Parts: sequence; structure tokens; C-alpha cells
Amino acid sequence: MAVDEKTQAAVADIGGYLLTKYGGMGGTLYAANAVSALGALAGVFAQAQARAMLASGALANSESSLVEATTTDGQRYYFGDAINACLFEGSRERPSFWNIAAGAAQDPDIGAKIDIGEIAKHTAEVLGSADFGAPRIDARYQLSQMPIDAVRMHALTLLDRFKQTGVDPAKLMVAFGLVGQGFAAFAAGEMPDNPVTVAMTRPDIVRLYMESAIPMSKLDLRALGMVQES
Repeated sequence: MAVDEKTQAAVADIGGYLLTKYGGMGGTLYAANAVSALGALAGVFAQAQARAMLASGALANSESSLVEATTTDGQRYYFGDAINACLFEGSRERPSFWNIAAGAAQDPDIGAKIDIGEIAKHTAEVLGSADFGAPRIDARYQLSQMPIDAVRMHALTLLDRFKQTGVDPAKLMVAFGLVGQGFAAFAAGEMPDNPVTVAMTRPDIVRLYMESAIPMSKLDLRALGMVQES
């Protein structure tokens, strides 16, 4: 895949930032938290990419492109074809995060083993409940940071960095997907000089990416401070 210089810089920024924050630079990487954080950030930036592509006309704007849902407590969430196109329904010409990050599994059958549709359905079913955004992953990996906490901790820092470097918003999922591919070697404990807390299997790494990414792609970016109130 041909990747332009600014997208390459974004790949380096995301990967280096997460390794630093989760102990992978000279320490012990907290694998599950780092993997979940990467997925969560890919999720919120999938919506950011979708909004940018709708605004530019790169994605067609229709009634189903971006749909707002409000829970009984007044929280707003977003669904729609535009987010799905960026996160998991891409094409060869315009790959989604899933299209690229799934390669981290090194398994040609990973699409049959991880049911993206089921994760999306579960996300919609638990919207507004305590189960929303809680990854369903093997407890042995000792996940201790929820995706929403990773988003609140890191999203604005990365957003500022992306603005500084001028990466094309339409290529954010390419950047996150490529990080997902490379990051798997660290989380799987395959890097001799980079110890991990509990090494993850590659398929479980990809599963956790998506268990975190899909619910976080529904968040209200205005409430997170990622877009201005209109």
C-alpha cells in the first residue's frame, strides 16, 4: 500500500505515543490496555474521518450517512453508513480500519472468526447501559482501562498532533490500521527487548481492537471536545 509522507508521520506518532503511554518504551507494555486504547482511538477518529469526508463530498450525504440517537439520560450517540465505511465497511480503493488492522491476526479466516456485525449489534443493544463500551475479552488479559477512559485521556492530544502535521483526515483509518498491524507484535510478546504483562494471541488482539473501536465510534465528538458546537 502506497502511503504518503504525512500519513507515515501519523503512523509513527500514534504508535510511539501509545508505546510510551502504556509502558512499551524501556518498560513492560500493558498489552491489553494498549490494544484497547488503540482500538478506542481508531473508533472516535473513524467518526472524525467520516464527518470530514461528508463535509468534503468524498462520502455521499444521505439520511443514513450519520444518524443521531439520544438516550433517556440525554446522551447523544452517532450511527450510520459513513462511520461504518471508515471503520469496517471499506473497499480496496478506500480501506477501513478493519480492512487493514485485521491483517495483524495473520489469519486469512479472521473475518469468519470475528463477527463484526455481531459486535455492532451488541453495541446498539447496550447503548446507554453500563455494558456500553465494555470489551468482551478473556479476563486473563487483565484489561483494567475501559475504552472511554483511553479516549478521554488521549484523543485530544492526538487530534492536536494531527492538526500540527496536517495529515489528511480521510487517511486517518489507514494510519490507525497500519499501527494496528505493527503494534500486534508488541502486544503478542514477540519483541524480545519489549516485555509485556500478559501476551495476547494475535486474533484476540484484533478482536479487542474492534470490541473497543465500534462502541467508541458512536460517541458524541462535541462532548469530547473534538469538534466545535454548532
